[in-house]
Amino acid sequence: MVDRSRIGGTMRVRRSLQRAAAATAATITPLAVVPMIASADAQAPRLSSTSRPTYQTNGRVTSILVVRNTVYIGGDFTAVRPHGAAPGTRETSRAHLAAFRVDNGRLRAWNPHPNGSVAALAASFDGRTIYVGGSFTTLAGAAHHNLGAVDAKTGSALGFHANTNGAVLALARSRSRLYLGGAFDIAKHKPRQHVAAVNLKGHLVRSWHPGTNGTVRSVRVAEHGRRVYLGGAFTQINGQPDPFLAKVSSSGKVLTMRTHPDHPVWSLVVASHYVYAGGNGPGGYVAALPRRGGSAWSVHTDGGVQTLAWFHGALLVGGHFRKICSVAADGCAPALASRNKVMSLNPYTGGVQPWNPAANSGLGVFAIRSAGTKVYVGGVFTKVNNVPQQGFDSFIRS
Repeated sequence: MVDRSRIGGTMRVRRSLQRAAAATAATITPLAVVPMIASADAQAPRLSSTSRPTYQTNGRVTSILVVRNTVYIGGDFTAVRPHGAAPGTRETSRAHLAAFRVDNGRLRAWNPHPNGSVAALAASFDGRTIYVGGSFTTLAGAAHHNLGAVDAKTGSALGFHANTNGAVLALARSRSRLYLGGAFDIAKHKPRQHVAAVNLKGHLVRSWHPGTNGTVRSVRVAEHGRRVYLGGAFTQINGQPDPFLAKVSSSGKVLTMRTHPDHPVWSLVVASHYVYAGGNGPGGYVAALPRRGGSAWSVHTDGGVQTLAWFHGALLVGGHFRKICSVAADGCAPALASRNKVMSLNPYTGGVQPWNPAANSGLGVFAIRSAGTKVYVGGVFTKVNNVPQQGFDSFIRS
């Protein structure tokens, strides 16, 4: 069965967690204040910090997608190799895209081999089509400029043509549309400023044309396709102030966001009561923004936050940070806790949860995706917990 909540990009929180939100409302602090670090969190899922044997890549993993029994990865790599294999050994050619079985981790034959980097992945409602966004001109041997679609089983190119003139960095699907964000100003031969919508055959949705004055890095669809959230480096949408985070209806009307983050957004998670934003600050940040406005919490880090994901009542965070800071400022003195490139937060209080694997490298983690009891992590690291593991890794709920 297809995991439709994740394929569509809409994050839902269970009713029990909604009740927990009410119980913890008194502990939520104003946006500018860092919440207390929790040494133990009763709500935290029991996610192991020890990684599972997982294939590796020889370069960056930027996007991860799980459909049924397949995990798809995209990025800036040219080969994959088994767990434990040293760089340059036992490699199988996979240019910028690869797929593995979820149940046993084995490499699948799926190999659309775009000729440039992949930044975003999405799937059709039935899971039979994989949409690919990035910076390329061919996909599965066919001409596709920065956006295309391939068969989920064979990897063959499909008759989907919705080219852009710049990188596609974010994708999100509703039942009838594919929303894209990035660094383009033309989509399907029409002016579109950093964001656009096409139908699932690749035809431009002409009635939907908001435009931002900067790059869009994250797109999320919510409320059964009625709302689209945009995050990025923009400060305006349709010429009006809407810094770093905007909300648009399915008809194209820009809707009011009562609270905004203070710095550019790299990743969004939309849940029942909150929009969670992560990005670069001085250092980096994660902010919980109530969907109806009001108070919220924020956590500051000494390096940028590049990806967020929901996992069984926890907010998983990836980036190039090493420490959680007391204030949003250059440097991190005093540090409240150490977390090397990944961490787990209580979504209602911002408290840091016990999950604590350690990835190396300066650029860190760019993608996190949960699927059932598993969590997949991708980035530019070469070691996890001081054990060689390049680009891609996985963890399981214990």
